[in-house]
Amino acid sequence: MKKMQNAELLERVFEAQQAHFQTRPPVLQLFVFEKGELLTHPFKPLDRFLLIIEGNITIYDLSHDGSVRYISCVGCGHLLGDMEFSGAKSQTFYTEAADRVLCLSIPYRENRSALENDPAFLRFVLQQLAGKLSLSSAMYATAQTLEEKVLFYLRKIQPSHEICSVNKAMQMLHCSRRQLQRVLKKLCDEGMLVKTKRGNYRLKE
Repeated sequence: MKKMQNAELLERVFEAQQAHFQTRPPVLQLFVFEKGELLTHPFKPLDRFLLIIEGNITIYDLSHDGSVRYISCVGCGHLLGDMEFSGAKSQTFYTEAADRVLCLSIPYRENRSALENDPAFLRFVLQQLAGKLSLSSAMYATAQTLEEKVLFYLRKIQPSHEICSVNKAMQMLHCSRRQLQRVLKKLCDEGMLVKTKRGNYRLKE
């Protein structure tokens, strides 16, 4: 993680995100995470919001048995720190930079009073929380068949609408390689997916 000292870039970033705020928070910063760096992990709760401006992050979950489960890959516009700010005491999620990631950092301590009195920003936080809860409940309750889960995963969770790693998709969808490959072939045969190369599949527009 590296803090960027670039006032001009900071102003451009804030201007692009200004719709999320009624008033400008007193303290704003820019941080860069290189590929493979952890943005968050369960043993070090965030003390700030991190709003993804450029790049993608991969989210993993640490299960009770100690295993790590792939959740999703998200990019620009995703907010980290909403759960900690809202009072969540324990987290089981890791977030890792999938490539070079630029974040707008909004520290809690210096900005809490301003943020708690900013209805526009609070709505943004609620939207982010609701989106995460909606994806989680829909993924594990609404989608009953593996075929439905694959389509939901591509439409709603993957920003690129692609499967670039069958292994990661298996972890996310809780199925075997054989089960997933059978469903992927069926969806390709039906014209819903396109196989772009070995192990890569894209939702057909």
